Amino acid sequence: MRRPRSGGVRADYRRVAASLLTLPAALLAVACASGDSPEIVAIEFLRATRTAESDRAIDKIDLEELSTRVSDLIFVVQEGIDSDKFMRDSIETLVWGLFQETPRQEFVYDAVPGDNDGERATSIITMTSADGTSRTSTVHLRFTTRGWKVSGKSLDDLVNYVVQRLEERY
Repeated sequence: MRRPRSGGVRADYRRVAASLLTLPAALLAVACASGDSPEIVAIEFLRATRTAESDRAIDKIDLEELSTRVSDLIFVVQEGIDSDKFMRDSIETLVWGLFQETPRQEFVYDAVPGDNDGERATSIITMTSADGTSRTSTVHLRFTTRGWKVSGKSLDDLVNYVVQRLEERY
């Protein structure tokens, strides 16, 4: 039987102990990389809409659900175009413009978790303005392959806006 090299068993224990100490940090990094919580997404969405950061706001929306709901209400008839692509592009353009037109306001945000079944969640967000006025919104979210996205009832006003604008234009 061979003797362990210098340090032997003690060195092995040190390596194991060092790797165990890095395990919580690695797990935390993986958890953070897997996506934000519904509350964080809800706050980021509301903040982006209130500061006219259209690209960030759109990134937080469940565009798949929004497109499906608008497509259920409007039928696109044009030859030579991909109607799904036309609808997605139209929706993104209209919503982007809407957020640009929204008056810019700074708020302090506070979130309270609501229901969360892993697929759908709600988050109750309180927004307080500089003058102390506050209002509370319930944000509905859905977990997608791209993480939590604003969806469900929280898209109702956007669906109505897009349908109205498309009907006016076409």
